Amino acid sequence: MGQISSVDRLPEKLFLKLVKMLNTPGLSQFEIVDAINSEAKRQVISKSSLGRYVRVIKKNPNQNRGLYIATPTALAESLSKIADSLERIADSKENPL
Repeated sequence: MGQISSVDRLPEKLFLKLVKMLNTPGLSQFEIVDAINSEAKRQVISKSSLGRYVRVIKKNPNQNRGLYIATPTALAESLSKIADSLERIADSKENPL
């Protein structure tokens, strides 16, 4: 088994900030790395480690401490599943056994 990535070793506060920044359109990976390292007051991640991390979570969104980078497709699928569930609940209340 390989090493734990530098992104996975981030403290929870920095990790949550990183995920929020990854979901912010218009921010480059370089800007994100710079902001995270500035807040940590030392180099805790590199551009290449962030790039590897992004590739992994795009391939397997559930492999990210329960969080993932939300793509428009993933958001649409989630909303569709929620709508289907709400529809089933409404139907079951209208037509009880």
